[in-house]
Amino acid sequence: MDLDDYLTRILPHRLNALSIAVLLLKFRLQWEEPRPMQIMVDGKLQFEGTTTMFTNPATEVGVLHGRALLEFIGLKANAGKLVQLQVSSRQRDDAAIERFSANDNPLPLVTPQQAADSHPTDPTTAKRVLAELIVAAHKGVAHSSATYFENPMAAEDMVLALELTQRLIERHVYEPLGKQRPPIPVEARARE
Repeated sequence: MDLDDYLTRILPHRLNALSIAVLLLKFRLQWEEPRPMQIMVDGKLQFEGTTTMFTNPATEVGVLHGRALLEFIGLKANAGKLVQLQVSSRQRDDAAIERFSANDNPLPLVTPQQAADSHPTDPTTAKRVLAELIVAAHKGVAHSSATYFENPMAAEDMVLALELTQRLIERHVYEPLGKQRPPIPVEARARE
């Protein structure tokens, strides 16, 4: 794995997917139902439909990238609980936090307790929503389990989980490496 490419291209791409999903979910929570939507490219109308034509797939992509990033830092879900991933379960070519070094020491896997501590006031909720995000990616998006849709992850919890995932990457990858996360390349405007 090319570590520099992962840090400069792939990791920012994954984080941007989370940021865009958060942005769209926050807008969606303001709307009670899908709204008409038009997408312009170079000032010309290219797509028309409803907001769900864009918000749903962008959110699902954010959820998948969120799961990948949580696995990258060493977290997974087991029986609906956030647990530590065992390094021995990784594939040889998996992107993994421990392949990066700071001061000649591999970056450590993030523990479930460190993940819980990423929430400033409610560690129990942090662990719950991060585990739910992994389950949502697995059962709601990647495999479409029929039972998942009986009680899917709440949008508010998804926003929190995606924000916490970004915080974990910044705190446990970028900061130890002495780097800053690149800014997200999207701008939103409030509706009038």
